[in-house]
Amino acid sequence: MMWIVLFISSFFELGFTVCLKLSEGFRKKKWTVLCICSTICSIGLLSIATTELPLSVAYAVWTGVGAVLITLFGIAVFKESKNPLKLFFLALVLLGVIGLRLSGVAH
Repeated sequence: MMWIVLFISSFFELGFTVCLKLSEGFRKKKWTVLCICSTICSIGLLSIATTELPLSVAYAVWTGVGAVLITLFGIAVFKESKNPLKLFFLALVLLGVIGLRLSGVAH
């Protein structure tokens, strides 16, 4: 169950990062408020997940999944570059996240 909570928190990480960009340095109130709300949800859910998951694994998975989601979102929506080297290293991050998930953490 805590793995699901952790993955949901990663989606809120995507939300706060996208809102951070759209807030244009906290000058746009709507995006700033959404950024703050998403940040609270993300950190709050991460905190809940760490009650049962090892902190080191939870944090690594949270940042890794968030990085993958943010990169893919940036490519799809903000038309960021998708050069092969970037995609290769993104795949390595994803493999690391999968490896941590399969590493025998019992919860």
